[in-house]
Amino acid sequence: MSILRLAIPSPLRTQFDYLPPEGDDQGTASALQPGCRVRVPFGRRELTGYLISVLTETELPLSKLKPALEILDTEPLISPLMMQLCQWASNYYHHPLGEVIAAAFPSQLRKGKAHRALGTPGWRLSNRGMGLPEGALERSPRQAQALALLQAEGEVSASRLSRDGISPGIVRALLAKSLVERCSIEIDKTEASSNPGLDLNREQAEAVAAMAETLDAFHCHLLEGITGSGKTEVYLQLIALCLQQNRQVLVLVPEIGLTPQTLGRFEHRFNANIVSLHSGLAEGERYTAWESAREGSADIVIGTRSSIFASFHKLGLIIVDEEHDASYKQQDGFRYSARDIAVKRAQLEKCPVILGSATPSLESIHNVEIGRYRHHRLNERAGGAHLPSMEALDIRRQVLTAGLSQALLKTIEETLD
Repeated sequence: MSILRLAIPSPLRTQFDYLPPEGDDQGTASALQPGCRVRVPFGRRELTGYLISVLTETELPLSKLKPALEILDTEPLISPLMMQLCQWASNYYHHPLGEVIAAAFPSQLRKGKAHRALGTPGWRLSNRGMGLPEGALERSPRQAQALALLQAEGEVSASRLSRDGISPGIVRALLAKSLVERCSIEIDKTEASSNPGLDLNREQAEAVAAMAETLDAFHCHLLEGITGSGKTEVYLQLIALCLQQNRQVLVLVPEIGLTPQTLGRFEHRFNANIVSLHSGLAEGERYTAWESAREGSADIVIGTRSSIFASFHKLGLIIVDEEHDASYKQQDGFRYSARDIAVKRAQLEKCPVILGSATPSLESIHNVEIGRYRHHRLNERAGGAHLPSMEALDIRRQVLTAGLSQALLKTIEETLD
């Protein structure tokens, strides 16, 4: 007898044992791996639980165990490494494991909807359609044309059929005869490349060289640079090196408002598949971005704090921009720091993580001082720019206009002119 031990997304800090669904093959249940989704009855509700392990015995009487309703996945959608990260986060933040694992799935999958791979919608011949000889359906020329095309190419996209003059009505007629079936055609992934970068000054070049040496192993780097020192260019050149190794990159930004600006700059620089992942996206858009990262078609993912739990096919670099920002801390429900989880995830993924800031957090400075993090400083403005000159004025004996001194008003006027 196989017993399914599940983590349920609920406030209860325990795991629950269920029997396999009624009529389900015991061999199927025993072959399940941690991370598979299972739909189960939970009180008066039906919830999506996450498999932790398959047991052969339980402390509870079998008569008290409820059967699961449906096994949603025969293969896990998140890797063993992601399960390990969720286990760690659950222990570290003292939060129920089921709710932590749920954070690693998009809302559609949390609701129990079927997993669907990305690809172009298309059509192919059914088993019955494959049995038709060439030249069949002569009385319906358009249907015969569609049949011949599918016989010649196997799978054809819906847009291709439309371009060839085969209307959706023709396809529906073939579908009614059980001669065709829907399919998803895999998208051909092009190799990512980078456009030429900007010239680096001495400090930028030293930082890039030092961090490039660690792209094959876990290291945590604190990149401290004044405003305008060119931290982003350092990120971009390291990302280019990572893409050359055919590995993916995750870039965390503190606010949704910064995502379009960052996305535009990255799209201008890289010839690659770049996706954004944040709570402002519609469910379908969020699922597509999550799945493209999971299957490896997304080269670069730019997202806010929740994207630290996204699945990746081959993650090679994590960048946390403005690492000091309080927005990286989730303040309700499952409370966590995306920056700290980024460091732990990089350790598990055996890849470097870069924490960038002009005003690093005290925790990061402390980790530098005790030798956990490597420190890289950018003290000069990039591109020959100079820091602004600053002058303190004593306004105690001056006449002020709306709180502004005459010297300040004159300077503002000269600048505007």
